[in-house]
Amino acid sequence: MKLLSNLTRIPLAFGLVTLLAACSAKPVQVQDYQAVADTDGLELDHSHAPSVVYVRPGAASLSEYDNFIIEPVVVVDGERYLNKDNAESIAKMQQYLAKSVSEELSQAGYQVGGEASNNALRITFKISGISAPSAAANVATVLAPFALSVGEVTIETVFRNATSERIDAVAIMQSRGSRFLNATPWSTWADLEQTFDGWAKSFRQSLDKAHKV
Repeated sequence: MKLLSNLTRIPLAFGLVTLLAACSAKPVQVQDYQAVADTDGLELDHSHAPSVVYVRPGAASLSEYDNFIIEPVVVVDGERYLNKDNAESIAKMQQYLAKSVSEELSQAGYQVGGEASNNALRITFKISGISAPSAAANVATVLAPFALSVGEVTIETVFRNATSERIDAVAIMQSRGSRFLNATPWSTWADLEQTFDGWAKSFRQSLDKAHKV
């Protein structure tokens, strides 16, 4: 995608480049994933590899939005993950992602959770492919970093105009934790939290660029 000289007109998809690439956990090539959201009328933008991004031609730029409505985080095929051993942890991850994004935007001065209006963007996260390493195994092998397992997650993010409810973009990212950058490899959910925090920070940075902050 060409670099636009006027950053106030950054298309929604262009702003996704930063947020998909800057996570502290490592984005990997999206594989074996079918978008849950309706992508009819959207075009696949191959420039965002290893992530997959669908964009509606002529969609409004990020500069036109300063109010963000964060929907409850959805767990795709939740029955695969919500067993008695990790149901509580999965619920915490759902809350963590929404809270991380909301706090990042609020601290930057953007409105979060306002009324639906022309300047409001509705954001829905759908997470799947959740895999967290075994804390016990990682503690036992902490002196052999190559043996450490890492957390993995797939995030499908749906961006909708809040008034028309029209889907303008869908971004899909698969992320794998870093054995070396993870300060707490014995924490089963540290990699997922890093991914969520990185996503939130990167999206805020894209907004700042669009608004010339």
